[in-house]
Amino acid sequence: MKLSIVVPFKDPDPVHFSEMLAGISAADFSIFSFVELVLVNDGGTERCQQEIADFSRISPTLPVRLIELPINRGVSHARNIGMAESQGDWIALHDADDISMPDRFVKSALFLQQNPELIAVAGDLQVFNEHDNVLFMRLFPPDHDDICVDNLFYCAMAQTALMVNRALWSKSRVQYTDKMDMAQDWDFMIRLGHHGKLANLAIPLVRYRQHPKQRSSAISGEAANSHVRGIWARQLGYLGADIDPALLQVHGHLSPYWLWQISDIEQAWALSPRDVDRWCQHLISKNRISQYVDQAILGHKISRLKRHWQAWINSGDPATQIQSLF
Repeated sequence: MKLSIVVPFKDPDPVHFSEMLAGISAADFSIFSFVELVLVNDGGTERCQQEIADFSRISPTLPVRLIELPINRGVSHARNIGMAESQGDWIALHDADDISMPDRFVKSALFLQQNPELIAVAGDLQVFNEHDNVLFMRLFPPDHDDICVDNLFYCAMAQTALMVNRALWSKSRVQYTDKMDMAQDWDFMIRLGHHGKLANLAIPLVRYRQHPKQRSSAISGEAANSHVRGIWARQLGYLGADIDPALLQVHGHLSPYWLWQISDIEQAWALSPRDVDRWCQHLISKNRISQYVDQAILGHKISRLKRHWQAWINSGDPATQIQSLF
């Protein structure tokens, strides 16, 4: 089996970049006949030559291919270039500031090999901070049907933990869309899922670094942007919903989009029970016809979202945090 690891970067923090490379050096590649590291410099001025040289010295059997783009085109374009240039049977995506678990690549590749209908697999994230303290575990749904339902609301697979079946991906012709401002991962996974099965291993595959300079930290307090709203609308369209502003507003405010729990506290608090009930009934009835996603899983998910919203409203305080045991 051949493996390609694709890492787009643009002027990364040198320490973060070195720790990312060290994680790859420490990984288990025992089942692979060939492994390559494809680094794509997305028009940055920091070429990371010293960090790359150190990696090559420590891991002389892992060839490095450095692709330098003349101008910054964004992470989607850089990923597309890196994936197109990859030679592996499996293509693992990697962010420049995260750290893979030592067994990530072996476990993902074996799972894809044992499940040839899968076009991609990812896994859970161990989120840590600048002091190397583990903050929490971010869990994702394991099975294809659950992923497809959750993809109605948020991106249900972590790109930094993703590995794709190159043959199925090439046949699908699905690429990342440029300039989607943090929604490109979600868009990619939805379209990829139309061409093959998806899965998440129910184990942490990557240590996900949370730090102030990353884009996801900057948008954690923002309302959902136009690209996110566009994906919500498109997904509801696939489901067969009659989309109107009121329906989309409820969907957006109740969606557990993983970078913000409630995009606008005041508007979510102002939703009427009538509109929430209409949203629930409309999605379930339309999906019963379209069969876009699993009906039972969708019904359970919508019931949980409605229940959480009702409990939050009944608390009488918008600052209340809602927790459930399962």
